[in-house]
Amino acid sequence: MTDMPYPVSAEPGEPRFSDLLRSLGEGTTTERMSVGALIAGLGRRGHGALLIVLGAPNVLPLPVPGLSLLAGLPLLFLTLQIAAGRPTPWVPDWLARRTIGAAEFRRAALAIATRLARLERIVRPRWPALTTGWPRRALGLFSLLLAVTLFLPLPLGNALPGLSLALIGLALIERDAVVAACGIAIGLVGLAVMSAASAAIVSATVLLVAELLS
Repeated sequence: MTDMPYPVSAEPGEPRFSDLLRSLGEGTTTERMSVGALIAGLGRRGHGALLIVLGAPNVLPLPVPGLSLLAGLPLLFLTLQIAAGRPTPWVPDWLARRTIGAAEFRRAALAIATRLARLERIVRPRWPALTTGWPRRALGLFSLLLAVTLFLPLPLGNALPGLSLALIGLALIERDAVVAACGIAIGLVGLAVMSAASAAIVSATVLLVAELLS
């Protein structure tokens, strides 16, 4: 047996995300738990949590071979779900049945919950209506655009889009429109930088080809 019933976040009066993580970690009694059970336990906060997990590694200053593909494809799948208005993440059955070590998850969940509790003194529900309904779908569309840019082969080009995705994920978790606005602002700067860099590369390539052909 690998699964156990996990508390799904409910509204109103849902627990803080740090408390939910702590509950998931401390409530694990089996040796292994399935990915599907974990996602079900995260409830409506699952999309935000996955955005952070997949977006944050792109902020690393050192390039990780294959990271754009490993994070980009799942992000496309995830952000499409948010844009479509799906309330919780959906994953294929083969992935939902995959299991992870419960002890390792427990340690990670409790460590993250401790740090997150400090962050929640600053990040909290602010104008939550701007992170639900059609504004949430709009955030999904913007995140989808950012996910597409992760495939562009630009040095350090993924840092700002990755940070933006992580902040939008945090905003969806905590229903904090202020954090969402920060994420959008950083994302727009990232898109502008990548557009300028791409245009410069295309222009330089055209000039080089013209020089070679002349």
